[in-house]
Amino acid sequence: MRASFLQRMAWLGLAPATGLALAASPQAAADAAPGVTPARLAALAFPGWSDNPAGRVVTVSLPRLPGMSRKAGHGGWTAGTNRVVAEPRLLLRTDASHLTLIAGLVPSEEGSTPAVNHTTPMALAAYQFEQSGGQWKVVGRQGVFALRGFFGGANVRAVPLSGQRQGIAVEYGSCWQGYCGTWMSLYELDKGTVHHEAVVEMALSGINVDSTGDCMRRLQPLIKAHPQDTHPDDDRTPPDGHDCYAIESDWSIEPSREQPGDLVIRYQGAISRAESHAAPPSAIDQRQVLRYSDGKYRAISGFNPVPPI
Repeated sequence: MRASFLQRMAWLGLAPATGLALAASPQAAADAAPGVTPARLAALAFPGWSDNPAGRVVTVSLPRLPGMSRKAGHGGWTAGTNRVVAEPRLLLRTDASHLTLIAGLVPSEEGSTPAVNHTTPMALAAYQFEQSGGQWKVVGRQGVFALRGFFGGANVRAVPLSGQRQGIAVEYGSCWQGYCGTWMSLYELDKGTVHHEAVVEMALSGINVDSTGDCMRRLQPLIKAHPQDTHPDDDRTPPDGHDCYAIESDWSIEPSREQPGDLVIRYQGAISRAESHAAPPSAIDQRQVLRYSDGKYRAISGFNPVPPI
């Protein structure tokens, strides 16, 4: 098993031993607009916003998104007015005089401390700007287009879909009860506006070596052993009742001039199936290709071997 799986987990702010996820650092394309900072645009998008802990707390209105209602929250979110900590996450140039700012919003109840738990996703919001007369002004308030992540954290970065089209990748992950996973949602931009529906959503990695005491043993020698906590139920968990796995992936978009290029994912790792738990684990080294059509990426070869978590 390569070290990149643990590097990916650390990069996403995951702590497999404790099950905690921390927010990733804000990302901004420094060359997207020379002389214009994400903080400067955030102050235009959120009246009264300033780049300090107290100044980042603002009030926004959330649309009714899947899993939300007027009375029941979704991991700390409710439809309607919400008090949030707002931070610029990504700055994209759409043409010579237009920019799009992606902001990350996290619920805040008191002061500037985020009010999050394991199931709290980050709210992703988009704002469009135009340069006129040497000044930047807000020309579009798309607002929240998605809820993604855990503990209010997710990694947001720009991804060229082709020479003519841009995308935003949102990667996030967490661990619970010995099961860890990372996921990705990919969104397309159209003239600076983010499509609400992702062009693809998929599991990138999965590992459950700490879910039961036998998984580490069953996956050797394909993965390196590490110290494990004692599981009180290990003796009562039959090995033929669960799979053991440690699977990671790397993905990229193939270069293309106009139409979004193929999405290529390479999976690597190991798996021990319940029905063959006494046998050596199976190595995983496979490739999946997804092709863009009618606003979606669909598999044309291979499959995703990461088990549902």
